[in-house]
Amino acid sequence: MNFFKRAMASVTRRKGKSLILFAVIFILGNVMAGAIAIDQGTKSVEDTIKAKLGAVATISEDYEKMNQDQEQSGDDNFDVFKDNSPTTKMLKEIGELPEVKYYDYSLSSGATTEKLKMIEMKDENFQYGPGMNWINIKGVNYNEVFDIKNNIISLTDGRVFEKDEVNKGKSVALISDEFAKENNLRVGDKMTIDTVIEDQSDMMNPDNSDSDESKDTKKVKKDFQVKVIGTFKVLQADKGSKQKSKDDQMMDQMTYTERANVIYAPNKFVQEFNKTIQLKTFEEFPANFGENMTKEKLLKSIETDFSSAKYILKKPEMAEDFKVKATQILEQEKLKYSRVILSTDQYEQVAGPVKGMAKISKLVLIISILASILIITLVTILFLRDRKHELGIYLALGEKRTRVVGQIVLEVVTVAIIAITISVFTGNMLAKGFSNSLIQTQKVEQTNNNSADFQLDYELSQLTNNNVSEEDVIEAYQISLNTKYILLFYVVGLGVILVSTVAPLVYIMRLNPKKIMM
Repeated sequence: MNFFKRAMASVTRRKGKSLILFAVIFILGNVMAGAIAIDQGTKSVEDTIKAKLGAVATISEDYEKMNQDQEQSGDDNFDVFKDNSPTTKMLKEIGELPEVKYYDYSLSSGATTEKLKMIEMKDENFQYGPGMNWINIKGVNYNEVFDIKNNIISLTDGRVFEKDEVNKGKSVALISDEFAKENNLRVGDKMTIDTVIEDQSDMMNPDNSDSDESKDTKKVKKDFQVKVIGTFKVLQADKGSKQKSKDDQMMDQMTYTERANVIYAPNKFVQEFNKTIQLKTFEEFPANFGENMTKEKLLKSIETDFSSAKYILKKPEMAEDFKVKATQILEQEKLKYSRVILSTDQYEQVAGPVKGMAKISKLVLIISILASILIITLVTILFLRDRKHELGIYLALGEKRTRVVGQIVLEVVTVAIIAITISVFTGNMLAKGFSNSLIQTQKVEQTNNNSADFQLDYELSQLTNNNVSEEDVIEAYQISLNTKYILLFYVVGLGVILVSTVAPLVYIMRLNPKKIMM
């Protein structure tokens, strides 16, 4: 009788011991299968959500860290900290990284106007003061407009910028449909940005602020004419979860209103706009800048104004590599108050329950594998001790040790395959029930430990329209019986069984048939 037939006969004749081995492998297999199923489910959620969020990045100033250092140092001179901002050259260097598909860097400005009307928020509880209109002016270096490519806005009429218009900083602009309607403007019209400059010396000097509250604030105006070359529609943010809190709804309204009041213009135009306004303010109301400001200092601060930059990456999988390389560039320039923000960082903010469950599943998997190896090894050795005479007879009759070893391995593997096959399904069902209760526990813990970073929340909302919440992540989490899960479990399960037979094999190889038969 060959060793294969002997192995099958041994399994069927020793039903009690075969059932004990089956029960041990089945129980441990359920634990391993459940841990693998949960781990695969959490990885699937991460891939799905990050793909939805896209691969967008920006370089931002870390104002929270800046304020902390400012408080610790006692230095009230904010310019000392502002000098740590990245230059346009650095932003371009980051834009040349291989992970970047295309990018844009932008100077920003704004204007208080009287004739040019802004779009007001629909919420009556959040309105600007009467007669006040604040218009955002956003610089463009990428002539096709980054926000159009990133599905923040969509062109409805006219055209985007020409490269020559961007390079020369011509007085051309894109405005929103609502903004155009509010101000009776069309593509091809000349738009006047009637910028109001006010005397804010009373605000700079608290001792004089209450001296004459009825006194009218001094003001001057500076007009800038630009040609409207196109209009755009603000695209609504992805709704994400079915329900949103009032705070989230308010944030959505604020973001929409802010985007509707943006005037897109070439960077060089915005730079010249800022320079003209600042010099005009210094000329008319020098007290606005404090006692220590000079014209030279003012010009230098205008030249070093921080440019915000946004980068579209080739693939979401490249996001972390990009972040590492971009951070290295910033650190080389000793910019301690600059940080890289990824659109996928939003996942890190809301994925606490799923990430907590992933850590637990990995820990359970490691412990179950080690426990399985130890328990199955001990059970197998105990069974072999009872069969010592049987094995001695095989060896005394001239059977090769390798064939005896093969018989034992085949017996264990045969029982293991049956137990593992059933565990694939039962472990998957256990994982579904266990993960539902575990995710709720992790959700409560995340809520208790959650600390808000409002600056980061705002900047993430500006990167993309694809917003996600904790509920979206939980809804995307699913335990599924797929090919990857089945193959991985069989590889892990059979690997554990084979490792568990190492010690029994050593036991067999050391058997001396003469001593056994005496």
